[in-house]
Amino acid sequence: MKRDTSPVADAGPPASATVIDPWAPLRRPVFRLLWITALTANICSWMFEVAAAWTMATMPDSTPLLVALVQTAATAPVFLLALPSGALADIIDRRRYLIFSQCWVTAASLLAGVLAVSGALTGRWLFFVAFLMGCGLAMRLPTYQSLMQEVVPRDEIAGAVVLNGVALNSSRAVGPVIAGAIVASAGAGQVFLLNALLSAVAVYFLLRWRRDASPASNLPSERFIGAIRVGIQFALHTPALLAVLARGAVCSFFGGAPLVLLPVVAKNQLQAGPTTYSLLVSCFGLGALVLALVLGRVRRRVSRDQLLASAWTLSAAATAVVGLSSSAYAVGAAMVAGGFGWMAAFSAFQVAAQMALPRWVGGRGLALVLMALWVGMAFGGAVWGQLATKAGVATSLLTAAVTSLVGLAATWRLKLDGHGDGDLTPSPYRRAVKLAVPLEPAQGPVMVTVEYLIDPGRAVDFLKLMQASRRTRLRNGAMSWAIFRDVAHAGRYVEQFIDENWLAHLRHRERVTAAERAIENRKLAFHVGERPPLVKAFVGADVPKGPG
Repeated sequence: MKRDTSPVADAGPPASATVIDPWAPLRRPVFRLLWITALTANICSWMFEVAAAWTMATMPDSTPLLVALVQTAATAPVFLLALPSGALADIIDRRRYLIFSQCWVTAASLLAGVLAVSGALTGRWLFFVAFLMGCGLAMRLPTYQSLMQEVVPRDEIAGAVVLNGVALNSSRAVGPVIAGAIVASAGAGQVFLLNALLSAVAVYFLLRWRRDASPASNLPSERFIGAIRVGIQFALHTPALLAVLARGAVCSFFGGAPLVLLPVVAKNQLQAGPTTYSLLVSCFGLGALVLALVLGRVRRRVSRDQLLASAWTLSAAATAVVGLSSSAYAVGAAMVAGGFGWMAAFSAFQVAAQMALPRWVGGRGLALVLMALWVGMAFGGAVWGQLATKAGVATSLLTAAVTSLVGLAATWRLKLDGHGDGDLTPSPYRRAVKLAVPLEPAQGPVMVTVEYLIDPGRAVDFLKLMQASRRTRLRNGAMSWAIFRDVAHAGRYVEQFIDENWLAHLRHRERVTAAERAIENRKLAFHVGERPPLVKAFVGADVPKGPG
C-alpha cells in the first residue's frame, strides 16, 4: 500500500469565528427556509413549555419540585437520545429525519391537546407528553444544527449560529406571550392544539425543501452502534470539543435555575397569574434577542472566552435578583439580563463546536454539545427544585447564583479559544490501495505502519508532533495508536495504528481534512530518507484451529 503524499493546495487561513455579516446566511434560500422552519418549531416548543409548566403549577398538591421536574422531563430525552439522534443524522438522509422529528412533535402536541380539552390531563400524563416533546427536540436539534455546515460556507457559520439564536430567542419572546394569553382566556388545551397545527406547518416547509445530493462516496453507511462509538471517540480526542462539553454542562446547570423556578416565582413570590409569568419568560427571550442582534459587533472586540466569562457573571447576577425581588418589574429586568447572558454563552459554545467539527461527524459532535447543555439543565432543574421545596425559592436561587461563580472559576482553564480553528475542508486520500488479494469489508483488524527516518537530534520535536498525529488517527476511528523506536537504528521510528476492519480503514482515509494533511506534511518534513516513509498495511489472518 502506497502512501498518498501529494501536496495540499493552499486553502488560505482558517475561517474566523468573528461575525462579519450576521445576515449573510439569510440570503441563501435553503438556509432561509430552514430558518423559518426552526422559528416555527421553536415557537411551538416555548408555547408548550409555558402551558405545561403553568398547568403543573396550578394542579392540586403541586410543589416547586414537580414544576421543575416538568422541565427535567422535557430535557432528559436530549441526554438519553441526542447522541443516537446525532449518529442517525450523520448516516441517513437528514431532511427525511428532520421531517420525521416534526411529525413526532405534531403527534405529541395533538395528544396533549386532546387530553387537556377532555379533562384527562393528569400530572402523570403531563410528564409523559413532556417526555415525548423532549424526544422530538432530541431528534430535531442535532440534525438541524449539523445541516448548517452543509447549507452555508464555513466563514458564515458564526453568522448562522447568531441567526439561529435570533430564531430561538425571538420565539422565546413571542411563544410565551401567545401561550399566556391563550391559557388565560381558553385554557392550556388550546395552546397544545395550536402547537400541533404550527408543527404541521413546519412539516410543510420541510417538504418543500429539495436537498442537494450528499458528496459521493463508494462506501456504505456506518453501522449505528459503530457510529456512536466513533462519535464519542472523536470527542475524547478533540480538546476544543471537550472544553465546550465541560463548560457547557456546568454553565447550564447553574444558568437554568431562574427559568425552571420562574412559575413558582410568578405564582408565590409575585402573587401573579399566567399572563405575568409568560411575560417574564418573554423578557428572557427579549434579552437573548437583543444579544443576538448585537453579537456581531461584540465578537469583533472580545474572544469567545471573554464573552463566556462576562455572560456567566451576568447570568449569576440575574439569578440573584430573581431570587431576592418581589417586584415584577425588577424580575423582568433580571430576566432580560439573564437572557442576554444565556444567548452569549450559547453562541460561544455553538461557534466553538462548529469550528471543531468536520462535516462527517457534525451530527454526533453537536449532539454531544446539546447533551452537555441539557443534562446540566435537567440535573439543575432537579437540584434547584428540591432545594426550593426544602429551603424556599429565594434560598435556592441565591445558592445557584453564588455557586455559579465557583463553577466559572473551576472551569476557567478549559479555553474555547486557543485551540485554533483548523481547516476542516475534506482532503481524503485519492490514490487507490493496491491489493494482492481481494478483501471483504468486514475483514480485520487492519494494522497500518509508517516508517520514518529522523535526525536523532530532532527526535524530541518529532515525538511532540506525533502526539497530534495520535489525536487525528484516533478521532478518525482508529482503535489504537502507538509509536516505536528501532533499538538497532537511532533514527528509525515506526508509527502504528489499528482500524477495526477494512471498511473502517477506507473510511479513515476518506475522513482526512486539510488540517490533518498539514500535520502529515509536517511529519514528512522530519523524514530524511531518500524515499518517502515506508507505509505497509496488514489485515488480520485467521489461524486454523485444531492440532498443528
